Amino acid sequence: MSRSGQVLETTVESVRGHLVQGAVRTEADVRQYVLSPLLRALGWNLDDPGAVRREYAVKGKKNYFFDYALFNRHQRVVFVIEAKAPGKMDADARDQLLLYAMKTETSLGVTTDGRSWSFYLPLAGGSSQARLVRTLNLETDGLDEAASGLERYLARSAVLAGEAHLAATSDRQRFALQGLVRSGWDDLVGGPSDKLVKALAAAARTTAQREGSTSPSGRVLNKVVRAFIKSGFSFPDDTGDVAPEPPEDDGDASGVQSPPRPPRLRAGRGPRAQGGAAWTYRGKRRVEKNPTEMYVAVIGRLYEDHGGADFYVRLRARIQGPKRAHLGSSPAATGVPSKYSRQLPGGWWLNTNLGTQDKIRKLRRACEAAGIDFGSDLEVEVPVAKAKSRQPRS
Repeated sequence: MSRSGQVLETTVESVRGHLVQGAVRTEADVRQYVLSPLLRALGWNLDDPGAVRREYAVKGKKNYFFDYALFNRHQRVVFVIEAKAPGKMDADARDQLLLYAMKTETSLGVTTDGRSWSFYLPLAGGSSQARLVRTLNLETDGLDEAASGLERYLARSAVLAGEAHLAATSDRQRFALQGLVRSGWDDLVGGPSDKLVKALAAAARTTAQREGSTSPSGRVLNKVVRAFIKSGFSFPDDTGDVAPEPPEDDGDASGVQSPPRPPRLRAGRGPRAQGGAAWTYRGKRRVEKNPTEMYVAVIGRLYEDHGGADFYVRLRARIQGPKRAHLGSSPAATGVPSKYSRQLPGGWWLNTNLGTQDKIRKLRRACEAAGIDFGSDLEVEVPVAKAKSRQPRS
């Protein structure tokens, strides 16, 4: 490891100590105890206004201020930084960074609350989420991973030489493809396609015939094949015995065929869920007994995956109305009687006294707060309302 690499890793370790101890509490603390030492370790001279400027203003009809702007030798902004207090990073900070960067045509930027560092390619096009390159966490990532990531995108030598931009562009595509593959894998093992199940079952039957074994029941075989796929194309040790099932019913002695099974519902395809409600997230489909259970389950899952209490704060700002907040840290804070609210993970409460379509509208807002797309990252299925038949007038 080079001397500069050792200095950076030592600095990351020191900064991590401050974060873990809870000594970094405000945005000013993030600037002084996190950003300043790390930028110095990455080769940026904070005492040179030609290289680093704090509260840098971009003037126009409305002034825009960068928390940090980093410059090349020709006094052009080459990197922008938006800083927040720990736990206060949200979609607004991201959108602010991207907007300001586009105003100055800056191709690299990062939002950070000291712990989490999200690197972006502001000029890459597409949605805000699509411009994300990578997120590092100085508290939980390995020391080497955190240091090498910071050096890859933010080291002064790499930024000025254009290497940081090339690395970010390559990584963005690589991570995006990996995400697609993971989603495809989750979809495959979460709900194996009928074609794949049939192909593996057919191969198993061929093997049974070749070895002279008794051909297995279709239902039992399909059940075992699905379990095999869901466990990652292997059998877990605790699979247990397969309960015997009757063979596939191809008709009784009288030649009467059994009624066909109804088609399996899939999110985004075919009819909506009848009676219950279903949701598909990250390729996995779940069925709840009603839209309320689905609403509560989805909000709770987004809380776990997209910022914890900070997600609730962002969501409340998007769904609160003139009379009630719908989401709060207590039943009373939701604006409805406690019998109409449900407790969520993290101790917050959610108003569930809503119509199905209103729940769906708020789930759209939840996706916005989480920075994901409703209809692709999250899909929902709700019961189809039955039309009331009109009685003829006498």
